[in-house]
Amino acid sequence: MVKPRILEIYEVGTKVRLNDDDLIAKIITVAVHAGDVVQYECAWWTGEARTRDWFSVDDILEVMCDKPKRTIGFHNE
Repeated sequence: MVKPRILEIYEVGTKVRLNDDDLIAKIITVAVHAGDVVQYECAWWTGEARTRDWFSVDDILEVMCDKPKRTIGFHNE
């Protein structure tokens, strides 16, 4: 019997503070890569320009909501 793999992720729409004290962004995409590596595409406004980039969980300094991480699982046979 194969044991399902479980990951905890932040939900799309979660506001986060990234590696710059003034950079507040919103998670717009969650990607799961080989080896259960999770990356978050985050977007933010700088003046009139919208910027987005990919970040790892180590780049997230603060989660700006009180929702816990969401649990997702994978079953591989």
